[in-house]
Amino acid sequence: MKLNRRKLLQVAGIAGVTTVAVSQLSSPAKAKQNSKTKLLAQADQYSAQVDAGLSYFQEQAVAELPLVEALAAAIASGDLAAAQQAYIESRPPYEQIEVLALNFEDTDTNIDARPYAFDNGEADEGFKGFHRIEALIFRDEDLASAQPYADELVTSVKTLMTNLEARENFDSPSHFEGMIGLATEIPAKKISSEEETYSDQSLLIFQENWKGIYSQFEPFATVLESVDSDAVTQVKEAYKNAIATISPYFTDGQIAAQPYSSLTAPQKSAIVKAAYSFRDSLIDAQIKLGIV
Repeated sequence: MKLNRRKLLQVAGIAGVTTVAVSQLSSPAKAKQNSKTKLLAQADQYSAQVDAGLSYFQEQAVAELPLVEALAAAIASGDLAAAQQAYIESRPPYEQIEVLALNFEDTDTNIDARPYAFDNGEADEGFKGFHRIEALIFRDEDLASAQPYADELVTSVKTLMTNLEARENFDSPSHFEGMIGLATEIPAKKISSEEETYSDQSLLIFQENWKGIYSQFEPFATVLESVDSDAVTQVKEAYKNAIATISPYFTDGQIAAQPYSSLTAPQKSAIVKAAYSFRDSLIDAQIKLGIV
């Protein structure tokens, strides 16, 4: 049995007055039903912004394909160090695209699910993709076992490219649901270091998640500026502050970040606080835009 990997998260309402379970906010069926019902009566007034965000992610998916192909080739070469480096280099594009994962949940499961998303954990045949490969090449150093999963990952990324072309599956409510859901997931769950346990590259994931979230907010910024310019400033500043908490752990010219396990508790605390601030600014933006 496959579980929704965000069901345990909660998205807090403004000032902590209302809390909505992510099982309510993050169900693809419910998201589509609610937003589609509303849009039957009135066209999505933010369709241009959705188009702009999707266009960016379509470009990221195109960039992802040669990276996972290179990962499969590196694994096939038998060079463990090369395979591990290729794994790290293949991670950024999808970690941005993950913002809209609930719009293509099956493909997301095949690409990026972790063991806890399945009843049988690692023993489940449904567990595949990046995190299966991560465990096999960083923990077990077993390239032979990783090979079929790497080949299948290439196929899954091609499916992702098709998913992102299905315009009818995307709208502004689900875009903000994805942005806020992932912005919450970073401090609520990923910060525990379960994200990249064996490669120790959780900081890289945080960075790319935030980039992806902001890329989807940017098309809405001009509209929001005419409604509440302070709300735009808050999102921009919160994003900058979040990135600033992790930028010291990156080296120019390198994709890999400093090992997440090397950070102190106060350093992790700073990331958590900045992450929630960014999340809260997005909730405010959603409300100001009237997107529900």
